Amino acid sequence: MVSLTIEEALDSMSGNVGVMVLLKYIWIVTMRISGPLLSISTSFAGYTPYKQWRCLPNSTDCEARVEENGISRKSFCGIKNQEKLIPGTDMIWELDGRKTYAVDWDLLCDREYLGTFISSSYFVGALIALLVASSLFDRFGRLRVCQITQIISIVLGFMMAFPPNLWYLIIIRGIFGGVFFITNTGYHILTIELTPSKLKGKAMTIGLSAWTTGQFLLAGAAYAFKDWKYIFVLGACMICLNLYPILCLVPESPLYYFTNRKDEFAAKEALKKHARLLGSDIDLDDVDLVASVPEEDSGTEMSLLDVFKDFWKHPILLKHLVILLLVWLKCGWLYYGFTFSWGTLGKNLHLSYLLNGCGEVIALCIILLYFEKSKRRLLALSDFIACITLLIALTPDSIGTKAISLSQVACLIGSVANAFVFGAHFLWTQELSPTTHRGRILSLSSSSARLGSLLGPQATLLFTWNKSATLCIFASVALISGLLQIFLPETRGRPLPSTAAEIISRRDQQKQKQYKQCNS
Repeated sequence: MVSLTIEEALDSMSGNVGVMVLLKYIWIVTMRISGPLLSISTSFAGYTPYKQWRCLPNSTDCEARVEENGISRKSFCGIKNQEKLIPGTDMIWELDGRKTYAVDWDLLCDREYLGTFISSSYFVGALIALLVASSLFDRFGRLRVCQITQIISIVLGFMMAFPPNLWYLIIIRGIFGGVFFITNTGYHILTIELTPSKLKGKAMTIGLSAWTTGQFLLAGAAYAFKDWKYIFVLGACMICLNLYPILCLVPESPLYYFTNRKDEFAAKEALKKHARLLGSDIDLDDVDLVASVPEEDSGTEMSLLDVFKDFWKHPILLKHLVILLLVWLKCGWLYYGFTFSWGTLGKNLHLSYLLNGCGEVIALCIILLYFEKSKRRLLALSDFIACITLLIALTPDSIGTKAISLSQVACLIGSVANAFVFGAHFLWTQELSPTTHRGRILSLSSSSARLGSLLGPQATLLFTWNKSATLCIFASVALISGLLQIFLPETRGRPLPSTAAEIISRRDQQKQKQYKQCNS
């Protein structure tokens, strides 16, 4: 009988990396591709076309105002609010047959904030659901929660495509945001817990690349479909493609069975299913599964109260959680702040999204190389780069070409640097979290990011109000985030911790090592 930890058993299955990548992660790719189509598509669906209209010849007041301010938001809203601009009588939209609910539901000028409500409702639902459901993964299992919430996501996705009015879309998007992000968080936990140590970086990169692919798909779909409703239909169809793998192929996390449920037999069965999926010939019948370190609290099912008692009992856990919550808050705010503001910051909405997608591809390539060779703490450098480039973005929009300005290029670089930190923390957060707390910690971190995401759509109004002040605020929070990450421990190349006591043990060992080095 051979004694192995879950991590060691997974490592023994990683002989054929090509088969693993092809078979094991195809299910997460299709799910995450649908993310941009259903979350940030409101950037196109609710685009405010303040520069795509013209006065009709019989409207002298309209023409006079345009001569003074040009075709702009200021000109349009001034005419609309004071002279009661009437489409078809005083002016006409030049949208080339495209539809936007900003025009359909008159979400312009003094009603523009209602458009940000539609975008924000998605993240409000995600925040509430993740706070309420943070214990679902640790109590009922990662896989079961993903299966149920994904089916609900499909139904809600199609319901979003045909809204009869504004408030219907706000409510359905809110519910969908909550359900979808529970599924998405469960996928991240499954990915990290089913992946051998040496392949965790590659696994997370594959999952994150699907989101970036979804951004390219969104830009293409928004250009191809003149009716925004079909973007939501496409997103719901993409989730449908993922049903068979998640219902029939993907196993439950063996770490969940072994650590949370103390069920060695179920953990072995999950490992066997995983081995069959990968084509591995490992014989698990002669394997005795053991904890990475023997602990009294390992293998006991912990209530939510027990988890918070652990945070109080072990201050290092609380310290890590507070830092992670602040970093995730910053990442969500900046990522979606830029995502929903390219129509304001860029000269061409489709081009801006394509350039941003290309930048995220570069960030993913860096993540793939970075996590193989470099320390996690160096993530702070990326936040410092974001801070510097956002300060450079304070240059006037007149500097640059007709298609893109220097300020927009600087914003793109800052956005990509933030996306790099955001993507990398999907792995680092889980490496810092013990198995007994991982579901709750990742859910709380994701909830913090959703709070930042909730503020993201409002950045469009901030950039309209004062672009320079908004960029200075973004640069400041990026700097603070970089400084905070210096205080997190290094986790590269280490197995996932099982309990809070194991994290304490690792910290003490690191202190002893540093003490010996100082005295040698």
